[in-house]
Amino acid sequence: MRYIERFAKKVHFKRVVLFTLFFAVASVAVAQTTFTAQAPRVVEVGETFRLVFTSNGEPSSFNPPSITGLDVLAGPTSSTMSSTKIINGKRTESFQVSYTYILQANKEGKYKIPSASVVIDGKNYSSSVVNIEVVKTDSDKSKESNEKGSATVTNQDIFMKISISKGRVVTGEHFIATIKLYTRVPVAGFEDVRFPSFNGFWSQEIETPQNIDFIRENVNGQIYNSALLKKYLLLPQQSGSITIDAAELVCQVQIRANNSASRSIFDDFFDSYQTLRKRVYSSPVTVKVDPLPSGAPSSFNGAVGTFKMSGKLSKDSVNANEALSLIIDIHGAGNINLIEAPKPEIPASFELYDTKITDSSNKGAGGASGSKKFEYPLIARAPGEYSILPVLFTYYDIAKKEYVTLSTNEFKIKVGDATGVNSSSSGLPLGVNQQAVRSIADDIRYIHSGRPLFKRGNVFLFGSQIYFVILALIFVFYLLLEKFLSKRVQRNRDVAGVRSRKANKIARVRLKSAGQLLNEGLYSAFYEELHRAVLGYISDKLNLSLSDLSRDKIEELLISRGVKEENIAQLLSLIEQCEYARYAPDLGGDNMDKNYSKALDLISSMEL
Repeated sequence: MRYIERFAKKVHFKRVVLFTLFFAVASVAVAQTTFTAQAPRVVEVGETFRLVFTSNGEPSSFNPPSITGLDVLAGPTSSTMSSTKIINGKRTESFQVSYTYILQANKEGKYKIPSASVVIDGKNYSSSVVNIEVVKTDSDKSKESNEKGSATVTNQDIFMKISISKGRVVTGEHFIATIKLYTRVPVAGFEDVRFPSFNGFWSQEIETPQNIDFIRENVNGQIYNSALLKKYLLLPQQSGSITIDAAELVCQVQIRANNSASRSIFDDFFDSYQTLRKRVYSSPVTVKVDPLPSGAPSSFNGAVGTFKMSGKLSKDSVNANEALSLIIDIHGAGNINLIEAPKPEIPASFELYDTKITDSSNKGAGGASGSKKFEYPLIARAPGEYSILPVLFTYYDIAKKEYVTLSTNEFKIKVGDATGVNSSSSGLPLGVNQQAVRSIADDIRYIHSGRPLFKRGNVFLFGSQIYFVILALIFVFYLLLEKFLSKRVQRNRDVAGVRSRKANKIARVRLKSAGQLLNEGLYSAFYEELHRAVLGYISDKLNLSLSDLSRDKIEELLISRGVKEENIAQLLSLIEQCEYARYAPDLGGDNMDKNYSKALDLISSMEL
């Protein structure tokens, strides 16, 4: 049990150390200092809005920006927020300091608020520049819309739009399609979402927000809250006018309940709302796709964009029947993900295997870009010096509006004799499969004449003598282990016996504590601990509670256990001295040492 406890303590200590290290690393990673600025992108003339600078560190100083063209009604006002969360035993702390301005825009136009800066731990941090557009909306229409909004929701209040980055492209030229929702009414949720199938295009989603976040946008002089729903990368696969189908969804719009009854001033604080389901459609979008010019070279395989190419051999010198690779790397921007492998011209004495393609391209808002590597495995079958003609790759350059052909250098390969094969075989004409000649001795075996030589095969463990011996040993070990564990369980069930067996050990631990008090010269505390050790030893040995221990009871039970009368008298005398010393003044250290030694001797000699 002692070893098990030590092992458990070691395991617990290691877990604590690992958890501490993990927490320290996580704290460093999370504790990166940031300083940001936040304000609406679009506001109305006369509208009051907030400009907030936020930092996750404690600034020692704040340098405000120079705000021109906008009226500062208040600020900067600073506020501090800190929070602590404990979820499933994991503690998370956050700290935030913010500086808030209340601004008002009185004139339409575009305004730029310079960056502010703070000093945190001796380092300077600056925010980004904030651009704000102030528009002049029709106040009469806005007021009318707000009044009607309590009853109906029109297509001017909420609509969906598909925007494309290019309206005219060529076949294979990529462009971006963005689907956004615009609203001037509160939206509580969405249902029955249907996005276009993009027939005639190769399409791939490049952005799908997990959470729908609304930001302000100016649409024809009106301010809307817009949210990005989807963003696609599209590649037209055919020419002509291709139409992108409309997208549609059902929005759960919250509107103020229409109440024709007279309203008091308190009704504005207790408005009731109802949820209205509004189906929203986008308009179809037509893209003009021009065909590629005629006269494309034979090395053109549909690549459109801007690319570069490089090529190399994994080895330029090999022996016959050894493998090497021709590697072609194409990188750039365009429809790189649809590029097919160029076709190199390989000498007849080489065998060409399936091409390995590694696509390292990525798709983003700027289109597809990156690299694509083609690896051609080759095996030289005959010795000699060979050349692989330059590999050609042609793409259509959108900016130049012409085909551009790229070429690698010519590849030289020196092939030596095959290892272990007579060099006279190299006299065979090119095109003969030298591997077939080499393999004749291995593929066809001569008929062996004479007495066969049989060898004993592998001996299986299952069913052998060793197998049954191991089974017998396992069975015997099981019986011994079961007998040992059964005795141990029965012994542990004897609560009185366990208590009696541990009495001596527990008493020595308590005497050790009393010895420390003796060394410190604490008179009353020493005798109190010594008294507790002696009575605890007697209680455990005799299986009695402390409340049942009396002088007569102890003497009677010790005599029945066959303890010497001399030891019984010394024990009772020691108990009386401990009880007396607990309430008597300090009589000196000599008696303390004597009584401590006497307790050790009695516990050691009295093995009940």
